[in-house]
Amino acid sequence: MSRMGTVARTAMALAVPVALWLGGALTLLAALAIRTPYLFSIRSWALAAVLCAGALGVALASWRLPKGRRPLGWLLIALCAAGPAVALAMEGRFLLQKQRVLAARGAMARDIGRHLMVGYGTLADIEPLAANGLIGGIFVTRSNIAARSAEGLRADIARLQALRREAGLPPLAVAADQEGGIVSRLSPPLTALPPLGTLADQPADQRRAAALAYGAVHGQELAGLGVTINFTPVVDLRTDDPAHPLDFGSQIARRAISDNPAIVTEVAVAYGEALRQAGVTPTLKHFPGLGGVAEDTHIIGATLHTPTDALERRDWRPFRETLGRLDAWLMVGHATLAAVDPQAPASLSRPVVGGLLRGNWGFRGIIVTDDMTMGAVFNGGLCRGAVAALNAGVDILLVSYDWEQTFPALDCLIDAGRDGRLDSAALARSRHRLDAGRLKAAAP
Repeated sequence: MSRMGTVARTAMALAVPVALWLGGALTLLAALAIRTPYLFSIRSWALAAVLCAGALGVALASWRLPKGRRPLGWLLIALCAAGPAVALAMEGRFLLQKQRVLAARGAMARDIGRHLMVGYGTLADIEPLAANGLIGGIFVTRSNIAARSAEGLRADIARLQALRREAGLPPLAVAADQEGGIVSRLSPPLTALPPLGTLADQPADQRRAAALAYGAVHGQELAGLGVTINFTPVVDLRTDDPAHPLDFGSQIARRAISDNPAIVTEVAVAYGEALRQAGVTPTLKHFPGLGGVAEDTHIIGATLHTPTDALERRDWRPFRETLGRLDAWLMVGHATLAAVDPQAPASLSRPVVGGLLRGNWGFRGIIVTDDMTMGAVFNGGLCRGAVAALNAGVDILLVSYDWEQTFPALDCLIDAGRDGRLDSAALARSRHRLDAGRLKAAAP
C-alpha cells in the first residue's frame, strides 16, 4: 500500500506541472491565433479566456515554485504569462491598424478602398468605412439577416447608400451569396430553392424556361433588398470523385450544375439573364474550377494539375461560353493553376489574371477574388496576398467571413500605395473597369 501511495503522490506531484506546461503552451498558441479567421467565431470571448487562463497559470506556477529556486519554474511562469502578453500585443496592433484606417483621408485612400468589398457585423461597424469612401462594396449574409425581417436588412442597405449620397460618393456595390441549395445565405426570409443543379434533370425543351423562372425569383427578391451582385452561378463542373475528408466548405459536387459543359452553360446563361433583368449582376465562379481539386481552399491550399488544353476543351467551356453571352462578373478562386503559375493561388497570380484571363481570353469585365480570409491565401499573409491580387489585375478583393480583416488589409494597401508597391498601371486599368461597370449598373 505504501509503495502504491508513493506512486500516487508522485503522479499527483507531476500532474500539476505537466498540466501547467501544456496549458501555457496551448494558451500561447491561442493567443498567436486570436486575430486569425480560424478563431473569428469565438473571438469575442477568446481574448478574455486567454487572459484568465494565463493569469491562473501564473498564479499556480508561482505557488509551485519553491522559494524562488529552479530555473524551470521561472520558465514556466514566463510561458504562462506569454499568452496574455502576446494576445494583448495582437489586439493592440489590430486597434492601431483600425485607427489608422478610420483616420485615412484623401484621394489615394479612396482610390484603394474602392477595390474592397467587405462583410460586416452591425451598421456601426461599417458606417465610417462607407461614409469615408474607404470601401467599394459590402457583402450581406446570414449573420446580417438572422432573426430579422427582410425589411430590416433593406433598411440597413438603404442607410448605407444614403450615407454615400450625402458624402458625394458613388453607391456601394451590394453582394450576396444566394446560390440555392446548401448555399442560400439569405434564406429565410428569402425563398429557399433547391440547388440550381436540379434544373439539369429537366427535359431539354423545358430547361431554359425553368432556369429563367428560378433566376427571376432570386433576382426579384435580391433587388427588393437593394442587393446588386449575386455570387452565382457556380459553373465548376460536377465530379464523381469522392469528397475530401477535410472538405467542409467547398462541396462543389453538391453545388455544381452538371458534369456536362453544355448543360452548365445553358442553365447559367438563362439564370444570369433573369438576374440581369431584375437589375442584379451574376458572378461566374470559381475559376479555374474547383471541380478538379479535392482540397477545401477555405482551410488549406489546393492545386489544379490538369493541363490547360484539357481545361480549355472541357472545364473552362462554361466560363468562356457564358462570359461570351452574359454580362457577368468573374470570381477567381484560390486554387493554384499549376500549368500557368505553380507558385501562387490563381487569385493572386499575374500570369493567370493578367496573362490568361485579361490577355488570352480578352476578358474586360470585373474580376473579384473569393474570400481573402480563406486559409489558402490568408495563411500566406493577407497583406502580401492583397497587394499581389491588385497587381495581378483583380478589381475587387472580397473580405467577407472575418470582416475585421478589412482594417489590416486596408492599412497594408494604403502603405503599399505610399511606398510604390502597387502597380499604378494595373490600378488605372481597374479603375476604368470599375467606372464602366458602375455607369452600366446605373443605366435605366
